[in-house]
Parts: sequence; structure tokens; C-alpha cells
Amino acid sequence: MDFEIRIIQFLQAGRSPFFDVSFQIFSMLGTLLAICAFVLFLLFYNRKLALCYLLSYGFVFVTVSILKSLVARDRPFAVCEEIELIGKISSDYSFPSGHTACAMAIAIFLGAFLFEKYKDKNSRTWIVVCLTIYVLLVALSRMYLGAHYLTDVLAAMAISAVICAIGLVVMKIFIKKGKKDEITDGDK
Repeated sequence: MDFEIRIIQFLQAGRSPFFDVSFQIFSMLGTLLAICAFVLFLLFYNRKLALCYLLSYGFVFVTVSILKSLVARDRPFAVCEEIELIGKISSDYSFPSGHTACAMAIAIFLGAFLFEKYKDKNSRTWIVVCLTIYVLLVALSRMYLGAHYLTDVLAAMAISAVICAIGLVVMKIFIKKGKKDEITDGDK
């Protein structure tokens, strides 16, 4: 944990009002507001993907909540007096990061949506790069703000990625089964 404390201390050593505000804004990109905006966007363009996202994120949220209670890891600012809490924070525990898990889920489903629209390698490369930067900025902001350790954000990314990947696979299976049933029903 000393290594993780040093990472946060390193990040906070460069504190400035600009970075404080910027990282609080990046952090908000992993909150309920971001979820609502994303779901509204998906509902407009792809209802099946929106439903799959809501179900997958529901599992992510429950998993993160259960792990927070089971692990009960104090936040960095509560463990080390040299780390400052920047902004407001809920009173729950640190491990894993809910904001980072949310950002990862949004990135995976937005990536899936955009991959359906853009098939060329160049576009897909840019999609991956932009969404990776988005997730990393949210994760970095959570550490800079003194709310999470490196392992908190890494675990959140992994948990969210696995659950969302399973959600997308299940969705594709149901869509294929639905199309297969339509063809079979048409033969009768």
C-alpha cells in the first residue's frame, strides 16, 4: 500500500486550482449523470443495447457495492494525513472504484455501439484510443482527488470489463436466437 500512497502523493504534488477543477469534472464523467446521458443516447439509437447496458451496469453496481462492504478498505485521505481529499466524497469505502467501473461500462458499450457504425480499422483504432483515454482520465481523477488507490481503479476496470463483456455476449446470443426463430417461424 505504500507504493499506492506514493502514487497519490506524486499526483497531488502537482496540485493547482486548474487541476483540482479539471479532475473533479473528469470524475463526474463516471457518475449517475453520465449514466443517464448515455442511456438516453442509447435509447434513441439502439434500445436493445440500452437494455443490455442497464442490466450489465446493474450487475456492475451490485458487485462493486458488495465488494466495498466486504473489503471495507478505507479511502487514501483517511489513511494518510498527507493526502488531501479534493472535492466531496460519499462516506463508503474505497475498493473498488464505482466511478471507474461506471466509466468502463460506458466505454465498453459506447465502443460496441460505435463498432457497429464504423467498420474500418482506422475509425476503430480512434474509438479505442478515445475511450481508453476517457476511462484513464476518470481513474486518474479518482486517485488525484484522494478518493482511491491504484488497485481500486484497476479492480473496477476489470470487474466492469468482465461483466459488460458477458452482457454483450449474452445479448448477441439472444439476438441470433431471435433471428433464427424468425426464420424458423417463417417456414411454417
